[in-house]
Amino acid sequence: MTTRPDRVERPDPFAARTIVPYALTVFLLDTLAGWEIEYGTVFSSTTTRLLDAFEVAGTAIFVLATIAVIVATATGRYHLRSRAVIAYLVVATFQALAAVAALVVTGHTRDDAYLWGLWDLAAAYLMVVAVFTGWYWFCDHAISGGAFVFPARDGERAPAPRLIDYVFIAFNTNATFGPTTESVVSRRVKALMMLQTAMSLALLLVLVARVVSIARG
Repeated sequence: MTTRPDRVERPDPFAARTIVPYALTVFLLDTLAGWEIEYGTVFSSTTTRLLDAFEVAGTAIFVLATIAVIVATATGRYHLRSRAVIAYLVVATFQALAAVAALVVTGHTRDDAYLWGLWDLAAAYLMVVAVFTGWYWFCDHAISGGAFVFPARDGERAPAPRLIDYVFIAFNTNATFGPTTESVVSRRVKALMMLQTAMSLALLLVLVARVVSIARG
């Protein structure tokens, strides 16, 4: 069914027990994705220093945004929580973009001998999934009428979406470059999906280049 039946009352999506592990997971994936990036093998020393400074500043802002979301949620300051979540997701998106861009520009300098050397690429891939899970999760609750039409059995109301539903949408967008069973009814979310698809394609190109490099040995 593609019509949007009324959904049942949904639980608070930003409860501390959910938002805290989510924020910490995104931060861990961001750290893993950039663990072995070496700009000095690609850029001049001046550019490398600027990029390193940008990375440190970005990480500091990311940490502050993470703490702001956790504190606003844990202390019940709901009037600040939505703003904190938006700020956090914006910073997390820039961090994900920076990680993907760094993997693209430094990809030809890697000398991995085995596929397990692709762990940083896997971390960046999962970080993109995690960040856009947060966007879809937030937008579906913040946009009037919701951002997605979730399928339902004939004659039944669509169930209240859970976090796993948004993980499913984000993962499918990464893997198949678009949603599968859900319909997108928000232009803002469509724009987000286009950005996620572009990032996923960039990571796919890096993966192909690394696999070819390993095969040539």
